[in-house]
Amino acid sequence: MVLSTGEITVASKLMEDRASKPRAGQLVRMLDIPADRGFGVFDHAGADGDAGKLAKAFKQAAISAYGVAGPEFVRRLINEQVTGEDVRDLVGEFVSAHVPPGADGQVDRAAQRLGLIAAAGALANSLGVTPWREGEASAAADWALEQWIGQRGGTEPAEARQAVEQVRRFIEAHGEYRFEPLDNGDARDVPNRAGWRKGEGADREWLIPPETWRVEICAGLDPKLVARALADAGILRPAGDGNQQVRRIDGKLMRVYVIGAAIFDGGGHEG
Repeated sequence: MVLSTGEITVASKLMEDRASKPRAGQLVRMLDIPADRGFGVFDHAGADGDAGKLAKAFKQAAISAYGVAGPEFVRRLINEQVTGEDVRDLVGEFVSAHVPPGADGQVDRAAQRLGLIAAAGALANSLGVTPWREGEASAAADWALEQWIGQRGGTEPAEARQAVEQVRRFIEAHGEYRFEPLDNGDARDVPNRAGWRKGEGADREWLIPPETWRVEICAGLDPKLVARALADAGILRPAGDGNQQVRRIDGKLMRVYVIGAAIFDGGGHEG
């Protein structure tokens, strides 16, 4: 199990290579937990009020006192005959108590990892290995799960969130320049056209041909998954027979993906 509170997130690190995109499985295997609780132990600079002196004391303590609690914890687990089933029950209780109803399976997996930490802390405390207050380990794991869900952007599948974000970024970058307006017959030709746009405000639509959808807008993602995710979110306007509509454009019937202004809901945009 690996947790990270690094200066940058795992997703940001993966995206440093422009050819790489973070995958949902990667972000569950290594959980990013924002460490934004002030300065931690340095919120109070020790009895002498000297943070530098406190840091040196920590360093010396780590050099001179280590390796006792772990082996003792294992010995007491064995002596008390704590079983795997006991641990799984504790993890299950944590997951049931802290995973919101309807959350994606990725959230459940993350909760199980943090639940294992909560279970270990509770057992260590009950076996007299640590001096923590009852429930303290579980509360810390619950806080970490809340931070992870918040940074993740919610409890829906990560792939769905990535799909919406990628389409939104493309339209933000190119919506006025690479989408030819259909409401203005006198508009100039659009070079390197990505599609068409029509309407204003909540009625604004972007019409995108399948090849542009596949090659540019969904680059690095599964185009069908993106369409399904946006349709489920009420952003893509499907037809009765699939996710593409047939529209008349420049006198010709064409299949297009139709994106509505809801792509910007919650983003402070009007479309």
